[in-house]
Amino acid sequence: MGLCIDSRKIKKGDVFFCLKGVETDGHKYAAAAARAGAKMIVHQEELEEKIEGVEYVKVDDTLKALNEACDIYFDHVSKKLKMFGVTGTNGKSTTASIIRQIYNTVEPCGMVGTISISFGGENREPDLTTPDAVRLHQELYQMYENGAKAAAIEVSSHGLAMGRVDAIDFDYAIFTNLTYDHLDYHKTMENYFEAKKKLFIQLKPEAAAILNKDDFTYEELKACTRARCVSYGIHAADADYRAEDVRLFARHTEFTLHCPQGEYPFRTNLAAEYNIYNLLGAVAALHLAGVPMDVIRREAEHIQQVPGRMERIEEGQPFTIIVDYAHTPDGFEKIFQYARSIMPEHGRLISVFGAAGKRDKHKRSVLGELADKYCDCIFLTEQDTRNEKASDIASQISEGIKQKEPVYVEARYMAIEAAIRHAEDGDCIVILGKGDEPYQYREDGRQPWMGDNNAAREIVRRVMYEMNGEPEAR
Repeated sequence: MGLCIDSRKIKKGDVFFCLKGVETDGHKYAAAAARAGAKMIVHQEELEEKIEGVEYVKVDDTLKALNEACDIYFDHVSKKLKMFGVTGTNGKSTTASIIRQIYNTVEPCGMVGTISISFGGENREPDLTTPDAVRLHQELYQMYENGAKAAAIEVSSHGLAMGRVDAIDFDYAIFTNLTYDHLDYHKTMENYFEAKKKLFIQLKPEAAAILNKDDFTYEELKACTRARCVSYGIHAADADYRAEDVRLFARHTEFTLHCPQGEYPFRTNLAAEYNIYNLLGAVAALHLAGVPMDVIRREAEHIQQVPGRMERIEEGQPFTIIVDYAHTPDGFEKIFQYARSIMPEHGRLISVFGAAGKRDKHKRSVLGELADKYCDCIFLTEQDTRNEKASDIASQISEGIKQKEPVYVEARYMAIEAAIRHAEDGDCIVILGKGDEPYQYREDGRQPWMGDNNAAREIVRRVMYEMNGEPEAR
């Protein structure tokens, strides 16, 4: 017996829940699920066809019933783990990864997010940033059964809006920031923020809401939750966890942390101010969870590189290559500003990016405007085109580019290669949008992609070999 929401994955004896989704309705597949072996169908609307021998249970809300069933079926697993949830527009993956890495030095901690579903030495590819309720509870249960004491989850606005974490008992919820994104789904920024707020509205009173006091959302989030509120920031003088005297370098950052327990000097291998925000949110959560500050400070010096997030590709080339998952206007601007800050004055900033098909079209010209403002050379290319033409998307991005003449290279690999071959000493190439994702969404679904980081590494090795005769593989 198991719980299932996809009639194509039914196993004999499963309970099938007829969920109403954005693009389809599970009630349409109830009969198919029953024929495939489901022994029970849970539904909220009347069904046209019922199969003999199958039990039918009508409820007021199948989503609520599913979450309750997941919590019971998987033995209330989220109550047995110390649960960290991270939401916001940017920084979720990095913050959750930092929490997992540092908490692991105290007790075993798993992670669920865009990068992977990880515990111990095992990494599984996620299908969504925040999986559906069945898979999420199942993954947490497997982590617990294998010794996990805690888990860090990236909580997306889609996951919140669709109720995927309604039965998760969070102990700590971190909010990173709110900027323009996902309006193809949420339609308005107000709806988008309402989805994010849901995580904090649902917190139990004894939980902790860890909020960015430098973000405009702070007061509203504080007002909506029953949980204890703890703030972090850089510019807000009264933040509970505050980074002061921040000194940014190309490959590390130094600052003094002020918190209720005192002042602590910090040095971290994380670079760029926005990453210090991610670190501060994680530090506050970890410290509240009982991790000693000395342990946090020690581990912060060597945070593991999150693949495809501010990842520097270094193969001996005389120019800088940075690969990042950034795909929002705010993410673009922060990456461009950081790149400008570490470049020599004579260097050129070169960007490679596209925009997703079947997603917010208004954002495309805004990305173009930002590239036009900060970059010297712009290469436009394909990026999860789905059922749109890459050339049409590039044209819409170009509407925001007024001063530069962008170069369009449809195949993403070839665009990255063109940018690398165009680069000279002191230049900086930023490859944005995909990070380490091993696929691209095309009209017929997911197709394999080697990841921007692997593509850049392979290409620059080959180019360096052509120039210097050095070995390609290292």
